[in-house]
Amino acid sequence: MKRLLTSVALLGACLPAFAETSSAQGYQLPTDTVLKVQVVLDKTIRKGERISHLQLKPTGSETGAHLPEHCMMSADAEINGKSLQLNVTKALCVEPNGHIFNGELNAYGINRTGKAGIEGLCTDSACNQVMLQSGVDYRLKVSEGTVIGLVVNQAEQINIQRRNHKQEADQQ
Repeated sequence: MKRLLTSVALLGACLPAFAETSSAQGYQLPTDTVLKVQVVLDKTIRKGERISHLQLKPTGSETGAHLPEHCMMSADAEINGKSLQLNVTKALCVEPNGHIFNGELNAYGINRTGKAGIEGLCTDSACNQVMLQSGVDYRLKVSEGTVIGLVVNQAEQINIQRRNHKQEADQQ
């Protein structure tokens, strides 16, 4: 038991220094990648209001590069004229096997023609507010190529060590 506690303590002390792995282990999103996303919850945004940390989830891609199903993106949003300016800053993805991917992401909302700004969301002619609805796909364009990199899942590493220790103890 003492050996297990010592191992866990050492592992916990060492992992933060090696939290990110090489960029080869991650999801690559080249410049100009177009992703489809949905808001997690319906959201009304009023003119003059800036929303931070709007939660989005990817639903597909128009250009081949993709993110896994269990991903969340954080975006800022505000009305600009008669369109919604949406700027994504971060992405966090978890695969079913427990691998976690996290990173900065520079992407912005685009309309049907590929220009910046999402149109057709205004609830009145003056565009004093817009409504984002869950279940509706919106488009994002990656403005700067990036890699959403694999990070060490500390809880999973501790569980692996615990399982290995249990197997060793059962064999003795």
